[in-house]
Parts: sequence; structure tokens; C-alpha cells
Amino acid sequence: MPPSTRAVADDLIEAMAPLLAQQRQRWAERCHAHGLSLMGAHALALLEMHGPMPMSRLADDLGVALPNATGIVGRLAERGIVDREHADADRRVVLVSLNDHGRQLVGEMEEARRDRIRRLVEALDTDQQERLLHAVRDLRAAAATVDGA
Repeated sequence: MPPSTRAVADDLIEAMAPLLAQQRQRWAERCHAHGLSLMGAHALALLEMHGPMPMSRLADDLGVALPNATGIVGRLAERGIVDREHADADRRVVLVSLNDHGRQLVGEMEEARRDRIRRLVEALDTDQQERLLHAVRDLRAAAATVDGA
């Protein structure tokens, strides 16, 4: 990467850092308000993204040992957010899935996040909104290229 490109990337990262920190703080506050740990919220996000999954894969995706994942899922199940069931093909495999209450909770948290972003974008004038839209689309395309490589 040429030095000038790296400098722009560093400037962009520095400019975005406070916004990202605020977003993380608000996400943590929403998790706390709903009685979720950040790891529990991460588990919900994985289940929303991938659908039902074996406990072992959820543990791997969370980066925790299986007993830790079992505890996280157990607390979510106690709150009525996820369901656990044994796989038909292999009764040793425990499948974890979001239930209706879990999907509703994830939807509410996502809507709160989208609402904040919407308010930020609406604070920009029309030209700024268009430039941002094009820049974000370009960034997504770059992400697809980098992540696909």
C-alpha cells in the first residue's frame, strides 16, 4: 500500500473511531437494558446470521470452550430467547436456535441501531448524504474484494 494511501486510511480510521466507540457503548447499554451479556448478544447475532447451529459450532464461533457456550446458551434459554434440541441424526448434538422471542429481541435491538444511524445521516445535507452513500458502497465493494482474497 503506497504511503499516501496508508495515511488516508489511518486518517479515516481516526475519524471513525469515536463513532464506532459510541456505537459499541450504545450496543452494550442496550444489551444491559435487556439483561444480556455481550457474549450472549454475540451468540444471538450468530444465530440470527447463520440460523440454528450445533452447540459445538456456536462455541467455536464465539471463541469459547464448549462448557462456556453451554452456560451462555443456558442463560439465554432461561430467559426464553433461544431453544435447544437434540439433533435427530445424532442425539449427542445439541442444536441451538432463536425462538420467536429471541428474533423479536434481536429485531428491537437492530431497529434501535438503525434509528441512531438514520438520525446521524439525516443530520447531513443532501449532498453529504449522497457522498456518504457512494463512499459506503465503495467501502463495501472493497470489503468484498479483501474478504474474498
